[in-house]
Amino acid sequence: MKNAMKESIARHSKLAFRRMRPGAALIKRFHNLSEAARHDAHLKRVCQWLVVPFSLWPVDIIGVADCLISLAESGERPGGELLAMVEMLGEPPKTKTCDSICAHEHDVKGGNYETLIKAQHKFNFKEELLKENPGFRADWNWVKSRFDVKKYQSGSGVIRRRMVSERNFRPPDWDFCWKTKDSKFRNVFDAFCHKWMLYGMEMDKPLLQKLSVNITPHGTMIVIPRYWSFDCNRDLRWRTITRLHNSRGVHKQGLKLSTNQKERRNQAKTARTHWAEATIKGMRGEKRDGWVMAKLGMHPDTDAKQLRRLLKIS
Repeated sequence: MKNAMKESIARHSKLAFRRMRPGAALIKRFHNLSEAARHDAHLKRVCQWLVVPFSLWPVDIIGVADCLISLAESGERPGGELLAMVEMLGEPPKTKTCDSICAHEHDVKGGNYETLIKAQHKFNFKEELLKENPGFRADWNWVKSRFDVKKYQSGSGVIRRRMVSERNFRPPDWDFCWKTKDSKFRNVFDAFCHKWMLYGMEMDKPLLQKLSVNITPHGTMIVIPRYWSFDCNRDLRWRTITRLHNSRGVHKQGLKLSTNQKERRNQAKTARTHWAEATIKGMRGEKRDGWVMAKLGMHPDTDAKQLRRLLKIS
């Protein structure tokens, strides 16, 4: 048990973001449970997800794990809906996938997309112009004269604008409000970031929007800043991006391949139907194999392993 816990803690320590830190304590709590509790399939699955990079989390894994571990500690059983949700999570991604995404997250954490971008000079030039722009500095000084910006800074001195999600969905606090100082600051700061094409400020340093490539649980997002004159052939390292995207187990696709796969699946369904029919008739072993393969139009010398593979597909 101690070795398993040490291994999990070691893998967890390699994860990129601070928000993941509570996971280490949850791993320890899990391994302090009784042997019967640790062997519960649902609880075990969620705790395996704790060492998966944050970019691949479809739900708040830390919250789910804390809920299930707390129930186990009190001797209670989770409800059917919670268990069904854990089933829908599926098995955690493979170690190879996690390692690839984890390395990418460490680059993203530091704002480094250079491994995926060839035209970094476009960003560098725009950032240099921005820092020297008196209009930008005047606007930022005006914001600071109206609001206590330190109140909104993170521990590292960063203020981020409100994010725009995939398909242009907005955060819950998006609706306009001008009643409180906080709501006024948020609207002013978002407008300021829009004017100067920023995703935030770090103390007095502008954080210019970057051409970025980010992995999400549902896909790969590429954001091209509106100031960027995009050249699809020269600006991005497509092979690296494709390798990162495909690290999640993406299979080859194409019109011909899809057509062949569809035909194969239809043949598999037919094979299963004939197999059931042969079983009802009392056939077994080689006799059943031969009868089903004859129904499928297979050559008499065909290896029965091909039939087994078809049945497995169905």
